[in-house]
Amino acid sequence: MSDFDLNESRKGRDDGMAQVIGHNLTFADEFAQAIDRLPRGWVGTCEDIRKDWRGTQPASPNAWGACWNAAKRRGQLVQLQQQVAMTANKSHARKTHLHRRA
Repeated sequence: MSDFDLNESRKGRDDGMAQVIGHNLTFADEFAQAIDRLPRGWVGTCEDIRKDWRGTQPASPNAWGACWNAAKRRGQLVQLQQQVAMTANKSHARKTHLHRRA
């Protein structure tokens, strides 16, 4: 049995998210522009963006999270400590962190 390698695990996650974004380039671009248009200080969740989305629909539902995480890595979104229950039926009221537009 091999030891868990955190760096290798993160690389696999990041590679997977890059692949999802790569297959959803138009969506990813529109999503990034939507984050750019949020006023500085805006607080919410990816689900809030998704509720009002009028842009291109992603080919994979994983693109939402991949693009959200990309915005976090770019420093556009800052994760807050507070968590809220999601409201979409498929989310089953799971908790998610609020984020602030930097």
